[in-house]
Amino acid sequence: MPRKSPFKHHRFPRDIILCAVRWYLCYPLSYQDVVDLLSEQGITVDQSTVYRWVQKFGPELTKRTEKHLRRASVDWHVDKTYIRVDGKWRYLWRAIDANGQMVDFRLTARRDAKAARAFLRNAIERVRLHRPVTICTDKAHTYRRVIREIKGSITAQCQIVR
Repeated sequence: MPRKSPFKHHRFPRDIILCAVRWYLCYPLSYQDVVDLLSEQGITVDQSTVYRWVQKFGPELTKRTEKHLRRASVDWHVDKTYIRVDGKWRYLWRAIDANGQMVDFRLTARRDAKAARAFLRNAIERVRLHRPVTICTDKAHTYRRVIREIKGSITAQCQIVR
C-alpha cells in the first residue's frame, strides 16, 4: 500500500512548500523574509503558514540533508562559558570548526572531565567522516585529560594547541 503524501491537504503545491522551508532553514531569514521572497514570485502566503510548514516539514528535511550539508573542517576550537538558563547557571560547551561553523554544543551543570568527555564524544560522533586533527582549547585540565583518553579512538592524531 503506497504511503500517504504529507502534502495532501495543503493549499499550495509541494514545490512551493519545500522551497519556502528550504529558504528558511538554509539562510538566515525570518518568516517575513520568506513571505517577501515568495511574494516576489507572485505567491501570496501568510507568515503563520510558513511557520506551520517549517514546523511540519523542517525536522524531516533537516534529518535527510544533515549528512550531506555538515562538512566540518578538521581544525576545531573548543571552549566553555558560564551562562544563565531558566534562572540556573549552566556551562555551555561549544566546538567550532575553522570555518566558523558550530560543530556541536552541550549544556551541563558541572565542569568536570565526565562532562568534557561526553561533549567531545558526541561532537566527534556527529561529524563521523571529518574527525578533528587539531583541537584548540583553553588551558583547562579537563580537556587535556579527555583528549588524551579519546585520542586512540580518533583515526587522525589530535594535538592540543594552547
